[in-house]
Amino acid sequence: MYDPMRPAELRDGSLWFPAAKDRLDFLRRFSDHFGVPGEFRGVNLGPGALAEHLRADPGQVSLFPADAPLPPGLRAVPLVEPTPLYAWSLTWRREEPHPLLPPLLDGFAETGRRRRWLEYDPAADWLPDVDLADLPAATEGSAT
Repeated sequence: MYDPMRPAELRDGSLWFPAAKDRLDFLRRFSDHFGVPGEFRGVNLGPGALAEHLRADPGQVSLFPADAPLPPGLRAVPLVEPTPLYAWSLTWRREEPHPLLPPLLDGFAETGRRRRWLEYDPAADWLPDVDLADLPAATEGSAT
């Protein structure tokens, strides 16, 4: 395990965008907010190509979910003060919900509690402003 870093400490590197910058809103907002330069050249060829690019260029970094398995040859360094959080959404059709939707929602809620997906501490965490605006509505009733 490596010592945590602050997002602002990434300013001397380059944030690799695994797709066009205008298609990756969270990474673009992270880059803009913390002043971390970012770039993307080429085509999004998936996580394998992303990992290969990062292994080949030591000046590049990218953001991964904390609990995602990393490809060989890459290391994870926790980001803190603040910790960037990614707001996820689950959507479905109200008119015709799938019969397995209730157990799926129960599974997400249980996993969210266990992995602390629904926790947000404004003193320690960072979300883009657009996600902060939706936060009160998204967390209402989440303590089921």
